Amino acid sequence: MRIAGSTLVAITLLFTAGAAVADPPAKPAEQLLAKALRASMVEVELGKLAQKNAESTGVNALGVRLQRDHARIGKVLAAVSRDRGMVVPASLDSGQRAQIDALGEKSGADFDAGYVEQMVTNHDAAVHLFTALSQSDDAELSQLAKAALPILREDQRLADSYAKLSPSDTVRPVAAQ
Repeated sequence: MRIAGSTLVAITLLFTAGAAVADPPAKPAEQLLAKALRASMVEVELGKLAQKNAESTGVNALGVRLQRDHARIGKVLAAVSRDRGMVVPASLDSGQRAQIDALGEKSGADFDAGYVEQMVTNHDAAVHLFTALSQSDDAELSQLAKAALPILREDQRLADSYAKLSPSDTVRPVAAQ
């Protein structure tokens, strides 16, 4: 009975603590899937932050779009992960939370510049990650990545275009709407 009780406690901790106690996926394609899911979770949270903290309408709109796109992608990634018996994280890890918190400490034009810079970096990494996943021997994950790549490339293009704007360009402050 002691073993069964210990097992029950371990299972309970697994489900209440999220992925913190779960073993990482064994297959390389599933490791990429787990990374992609976490990356989408970060983008959703950063998009929410941009909607709350952006000074310019353009950065606010970018946050709306990226939150929407990554929520959709993340929903599919989570469903595929669950279908494969993988533990879907319930929250961000400490490094991801720190990234969001650091950006959240900025305001005004500093926030906008930091957010756009982060989006360029994150989307370069996301396109790289999904490109690798699209080349996987796992047909389902390869197809999923190929479907997501056009969206991610467009998001990457948008982030790059905002990065090229100077603060004095025609992006109006949110308060001026």
